[in-house]
Amino acid sequence: RAAEGRAGLNAGPADGDAAADRAWPAVPTLVFHGPDDKVAPWAASRRFAARRPGLVTLHPVPHAPHAAMWNPDPAAYEEALRRFLTPLM
Repeated sequence: RAAEGRAGLNAGPADGDAAADRAWPAVPTLVFHGPDDKVAPWAASRRFAARRPGLVTLHPVPHAPHAAMWNPDPAAYEEALRRFLTPLM
């Protein structure tokens, strides 16, 4: 929600699937998320990325709890981030 204005996302309540249905980024977006997240629904991130394959990149992170996508493999996280950002610079 913090990035809605800058990224061109539609404002609205963060209610899982409905929020993913309304959110359409206008800029390249990288999402780190994993199926083991017990707080945020994995399926919503997959649908979000599938709806904008040219702009949204979903980087799956297995075995990571919510908000800890860097922890399981810091080097892989940083490499995915580098590969995403380099063409944009």
